[in-house]
Amino acid sequence: MADYSFQDAKTIINELCKKAEGDGFPTRESFMDVIEANPDLAVQGYNAFCKIFLWNEASIRLYGYREDEAVNQDLTELVIPAEMRPFARDMISIGVRTGKMPDASACDLLTASGDFVTVYSGHLVFQWDNATTPEFYCIDLPIKTEGE
Repeated sequence: MADYSFQDAKTIINELCKKAEGDGFPTRESFMDVIEANPDLAVQGYNAFCKIFLWNEASIRLYGYREDEAVNQDLTELVIPAEMRPFARDMISIGVRTGKMPDASACDLLTASGDFVTVYSGHLVFQWDNATTPEFYCIDLPIKTEGE
């Protein structure tokens, strides 16, 4: 998996977030088509209780957890550093109520080995097919850190 420059990762993630906000993914299939066409895009799908239901191949490469190790786990416990967990849970609660998530940004997340990986991360909320509860997606690209 390639590391992206900060600017390239920001552009890619922000374009996807903007498209999602503008109803650019009217169906789950339309979103999945874009994800599958971008093999470096690590995508984690999770519900309002932070339980992971989607963990793609790029997430395996980036975070080091196999799909069967990640699915049904709490996303905040798996990759979010302890000091960021309360904020992450609060943002998901707000997302459930409002359908809005925080703006995309760079952050350091945890890998299976306990190391940090710097990513540019965006967050999407969808309610397809008149669903009563939203689906959340985190989309991440690894970015080069200073000195690399």
